[in-house]
Amino acid sequence: MNYTELRYEVTNSVAWIRLNRPERLNAWTRVLEEEFHAACQAAGADERVRVIAVTGEGRGFCAGADMSLLSGAAESGGSTVLHRDYSWLARLGKPVIAAVNGHCVGLGFVIALHCDVRLAADTAKFSTIFAKRGLIAEYGLAWTLPRLVGAGRALDLLLSARLFDGSEAARIGLVEHVFPEVEFAARARAYVEEMAQGVSPRSTKVMKAQVYAALEQPLEEAVARAHEEMLPSLACEDFREGVAHFLEKRPPRFTGR
Repeated sequence: MNYTELRYEVTNSVAWIRLNRPERLNAWTRVLEEEFHAACQAAGADERVRVIAVTGEGRGFCAGADMSLLSGAAESGGSTVLHRDYSWLARLGKPVIAAVNGHCVGLGFVIALHCDVRLAADTAKFSTIFAKRGLIAEYGLAWTLPRLVGAGRALDLLLSARLFDGSEAARIGLVEHVFPEVEFAARARAYVEEMAQGVSPRSTKVMKAQVYAALEQPLEEAVARAHEEMLPSLACEDFREGVAHFLEKRPPRFTGR
């Protein structure tokens, strides 16, 4: 596919999806929405890809919906609003990492929270923003945000719509790792490439599915699923390679089988 509003490349088993409207802080459009979905599906189907990384060109990750969309929705009474459900990111069989390099606001905030792991520059700027636009907790944000930071902090961020930085995002558990701005690109790349090359892609696929299922399961069901998954994992090629590369003191050569 020829992309016009994002850049897509595969290097070292990582599919890099770079939102590419830097002059608008990568604000979301209908074209970008369709291209993002297509790029993620392509990465999910590509046997070369073991990890998907999402970031932004320039100073922003994604500054939310483009104001042209919001203006059109206001004039039409909502008939032009975006309708895609982003929960499909959780169903991709590969880790999806948000590398938040700058402004991450509104719909950009939603996209980051639907990714599996979030990395941020310490100077990145976050805001839910919706209350300042007369809107609500969109696209499942009322589900994702409290599970990351707790109900009280989620309500603080939603009701105040305040701007906060990457360091605070790490402190409250919204992002998993925060790096100094000058080191961010290199350290984010190192993180995703280590995941792509150093662990079993079969393991990451199964564990991702386990964790999302367990969010809605009682403990006994989660334990039962772990038992169901254990025997196939002990019989797989990646388990034998996991033992062999440790004993032979060499880098792993996982196949995903």
